[in-house]
Amino acid sequence: MREGRARPGGRNGTELGLVLAGLVLLHGIAGIISLFGAEAGADIILQMFGLAAVRSTIAADAESASDTAADIALTEGGSGHAAAEGGGLAADGTPLAGNRPAPAGSTATEQPPESIVQPPGPSESESASQRREAPVPAKRAALTFDDGPDRKYTPMVLDILSQYGVTATFFVVGTQAERYPEVLARIRDEGHEIGSHGYAHADMGKMTAADITEDLRLADEALREAAGIVPALFRPPYGSVSDELKAALSDSGKKLVRWNVDPRDWDGTPAAEIASHVLEHAKDGAIILLHSFGGKNADLSGTIEALPEIIEGLLAQGYELTTVSGLERDSK
Repeated sequence: MREGRARPGGRNGTELGLVLAGLVLLHGIAGIISLFGAEAGADIILQMFGLAAVRSTIAADAESASDTAADIALTEGGSGHAAAEGGGLAADGTPLAGNRPAPAGSTATEQPPESIVQPPGPSESESASQRREAPVPAKRAALTFDDGPDRKYTPMVLDILSQYGVTATFFVVGTQAERYPEVLARIRDEGHEIGSHGYAHADMGKMTAADITEDLRLADEALREAAGIVPALFRPPYGSVSDELKAALSDSGKKLVRWNVDPRDWDGTPAAEIASHVLEHAKDGAIILLHSFGGKNADLSGTIEALPEIIEGLLAQGYELTTVSGLERDSK
């Protein structure tokens, strides 16, 4: 009977052995920690027990908590790196967003600090559209030249217009176009508008309907032969108009054009008076009557001298210089 019972002394000896083995193991672990450093040793221990992932999670949480505490401290202080990036507190105590860079792979864009009110403005496409559609000057005027072309004054007029980059309307006489087709071609090639001034510069307000029709036909033929154009505008010589002329123009599809500023440059008027008259009487929509041939004693030197002053003066007053048809297009 005594042989079947466990001996108390043997059981206690086994437990003591286990305790001693545990102490040896802990002593070995302590040696590893001292050998590789506290953090490296801890990693080895956790790997031995399959707990390395747990350590990574704990470290990430600790780092996040540290960053959050640092951000709170800087925000409350209103200074430091976070303040430089736009952080801080608003007057009501709410935190302001900073301009921190977006995380890698993020599609977020940098936003301005909420404390700065950005004024509304057009987008880049709207700005480009506004540049393309620049406001048109409020006032427009058209320079017109009658009676040419010739080889003396008309080229001088063209040179001055070219110098200023200005276009004009030339009302030409059929017989002159026949004499100087190369000058008429230059008028066309330099972008100016060409209108008819009749074939022989006759007083068409006193002509019969048949004679008016023939004069218009001959003028059209001369301009077509000289420059390949059939004008749509007509200015009557001397400004003389009759019902018969109006009917003939309507039948031929031509528009009657007169003028509203006349410095009488053809009458030997001095250049200073020509220029001052134009600049004083010009209004929006002005059609200014000048000449590029003819005049008293065939002298248009006053016109040539006054023309630069007229152009510069009108531009200085805010006028856009255009053609007669340009006035009509811009007014629509």
